[in-house]
Amino acid sequence: MNSTKTRAILALILAMLFWGFSSVFMRTLALALSHENSLAVRYLCLTVINVIALAWLGTWRIPRADWPRFLVAGVAGMAGYNWFVNAGFQLVPAGIGTLVTMSEPLMIAILAAMLLGEKLTRWVLLGVAIAIAGAVVLFWPNISSETETAVSPLGIFYLFLCCIGWAIYSIATKPLLARHDSYTVTAITMLIAAPIMIGAASEPLPSLFARLDLRQWAEAAYLVLVTGLGGTMLWNYGAKHLSSTAAATFLYLIPVVAVAAGALVLGEAITVHVVAGGLLMLAGVAAAQFGPSFMTRLREG
Repeated sequence: MNSTKTRAILALILAMLFWGFSSVFMRTLALALSHENSLAVRYLCLTVINVIALAWLGTWRIPRADWPRFLVAGVAGMAGYNWFVNAGFQLVPAGIGTLVTMSEPLMIAILAAMLLGEKLTRWVLLGVAIAIAGAVVLFWPNISSETETAVSPLGIFYLFLCCIGWAIYSIATKPLLARHDSYTVTAITMLIAAPIMIGAASEPLPSLFARLDLRQWAEAAYLVLVTGLGGTMLWNYGAKHLSSTAAATFLYLIPVVAVAAGALVLGEAITVHVVAGGLLMLAGVAAAQFGPSFMTRLREG
């Protein structure tokens, strides 16, 4: 494995760690402010940081030909994903909702095959199937209890739209990452999404900031700097050097990390379902990413 691919894989693993742990802080901050107000606070902070950084770096000048892709990635991708994922999880229980979002890597793989000409291999399909089976095992106690009550069709629809949103982001930014660095792509798409996210606030922003205590400021800082900027930059770096399909399979690590974070931070129980499901999801990622090279070495060895 060459050094560039190794760095891309490590970048994606680190991004999944950042995003997986963020679920804990997103829950607690949303409980304090509501989902839409939490997003507004985070995007206002991101806007200030990105405007200053782009001006300092001098990378804000974007060729006119690239703006359509940036607009699609910022509006349909960045803003669309964030709005629909929050709206969906407000209406759908966590276990079923997470299972719905497991379709996201497959959507990215299909769009990459259709629009970028990337090959949809049997190893990717096998890895996706194993990972989805792992998600079912991981969240089975939640799913079995949640299906006793009616599940909102609108919430399911929102979650499918959020998956489509991130698939669009991944495909739209792929050519941009060949011409711009990962931070510039991250910052510009966030600035395009910012008016939508900030405008969705249901309370005045000054009063929202005034309500934050020290712990909530720390949570917001993590979501802005580590998850928002750091995680997205790492994702874009990994997606730049790997195929969109290969990068997408790493998204299956997020539920595993999220469950581990819940156990470490919130003291949630580690059950047989958690261990078995987590191992299956890790196996799915490994099959999709390393299956072909492993089989090649096996035949040669």
